[in-house]
Amino acid sequence: MEKVDSTRKKNEKVAIFASFLQRLSERELPLVCYYATGQPFSETSGKKVQFGWSSFTNVVHQLTNRTNADLRGFYRENADFGSLIEFALVKRKPQPKALETYFGQADKTELTIEGINEYLTNIASYKGKGSLKAKKNQLLQLLRHSSPLEAKYIARIITSDTRTGFRGGLLLDAIASAFGRKNKTVRYAYMVLSDVGEVALVAKDHKIDLLAIKPRIFQPLRSMLATKAESIEDALNTYKNLICEPKIDGFRAQFHIGRKECRLYSRNLEDVTHAFPEILTSLPERLRKELAPSILDGEVVALVDGRPVFFQDLLTRIQRKRDIQISVESTPCYYYVFDILFHHDKSLLNSPLKARKALLQTLIPDLPHIIKMEYYVLEKDVDIQTQLQKAIQNGSEGLMLKDPTSNYQAGKRGKGWLKLKVTLPTLDLAIVGAEWGHGRRTGWLSNYHLAAKDRQEFEVIGKTFKGLTDTEFGQLTEQLQELEIAKEPYGISVQPKIVVEVEFDNIQESSKYPSGMALRFARIKRIRNDKNVDEVDTIETVRKLYQEQLQRQKRADKT
Repeated sequence: MEKVDSTRKKNEKVAIFASFLQRLSERELPLVCYYATGQPFSETSGKKVQFGWSSFTNVVHQLTNRTNADLRGFYRENADFGSLIEFALVKRKPQPKALETYFGQADKTELTIEGINEYLTNIASYKGKGSLKAKKNQLLQLLRHSSPLEAKYIARIITSDTRTGFRGGLLLDAIASAFGRKNKTVRYAYMVLSDVGEVALVAKDHKIDLLAIKPRIFQPLRSMLATKAESIEDALNTYKNLICEPKIDGFRAQFHIGRKECRLYSRNLEDVTHAFPEILTSLPERLRKELAPSILDGEVVALVDGRPVFFQDLLTRIQRKRDIQISVESTPCYYYVFDILFHHDKSLLNSPLKARKALLQTLIPDLPHIIKMEYYVLEKDVDIQTQLQKAIQNGSEGLMLKDPTSNYQAGKRGKGWLKLKVTLPTLDLAIVGAEWGHGRRTGWLSNYHLAAKDRQEFEVIGKTFKGLTDTEFGQLTEQLQELEIAKEPYGISVQPKIVVEVEFDNIQESSKYPSGMALRFARIKRIRNDKNVDEVDTIETVRKLYQEQLQRQKRADKT
């Protein structure tokens, strides 16, 4: 990885890594592919390391002479956690005799790819009381095995930040190059399997036709994504005809139907079956066996009095591990199905949407908690504005506009699907703090803390690093440093002098901020050099906009 990191030329990165992949065993190959993407494990495995800054640095303190001030100072200059660990381990303090006895002669053993996997698997396996201490002990052992350079990449893997510029498509290109495959066939395999390690293994086996790989039950695919339509005219200029659906603010989920069981997966490939028992039991056993095997795509929505609840209330259901039945009774959830991707051993990914819709209509009856999403096939001269207003009045975010001839492009965002939302008012907010960026934003203050005015005080209601150009990042970094009030662990707090116009998807209640309000998906539209800080919007305005949302959506019972 250090060789890959040393060049900025994409073709060289691909060639270096392809050569490395060719030398790996079948046990090592998938692990290296996960590590190259900054993942300790396959995304479909459900395993997570879950190590934060404080826990990681606590372990580093046990191995080194570096102080907190040393570490934070280095991080501010470099904004790279991996390089921070390398810096810290260059000068380790001698270990006490007792600690050497505890670890035996492990330091003399060469660290291997499979050895790293064993440690990471152990760390991910610890749960419940005493788990943090056990995790730290495993990490301590792993770092004692590691050279400073090895530790740098181990830290980057654990924090999912490889910083080599080698994620996504370049890794797939390297797999194709290593095993003499066409790039498009490797990308197709990844679209279907969603597991880059398994893609590498099947690409290596030339007995396997990559284009013949089909979706698999209980192995989730990446969801097809929609592109934002700037206007109704933009949508009409894109399509001759279109399929129109309401865009519900729910939880995207794939429904995998097997003969003996069904499972739900999030767009992040996480198994969330436990959270929605009413959806699973809504499918009768007879119908389940008739449909199996099938994969559906849809949206989980919680309804109160027939209207969708806030997205944040729906998320609490997923995060809840116990007493799910209480939520089922107070805030029932429904699965609105709008697509079918696989049925009776046949992949439907390359079938046009209109054919998939037609099949869905014949296969799925409306059930108590499984409902076919309503849709319309519209001509160009239709009044989409009327459909948009109707969707908003019914509690939806807007409309989904889809090309009837489009294939299902798993994991891609293209023009096959467009999302059309009502434009929300923007807010003028003050920047009261910023954090040092990393990756492309290293050396710049970004992730701006955005605040509305509450009488004479400023209340933070969100953070964002989105919306600005590199030039604007640089200019704001200089201006904010001149306005610095105090240094914070990852950045600075500043005088509220700079005003920015902020777009957002919606407003939600949040215990994270004293104001009790938070912007969801905030992004800076422009820097308002023409406005002074006395003109920023107030918390009262934010709460008013929130109340307007409540007229369209409901809050879930907090039972």
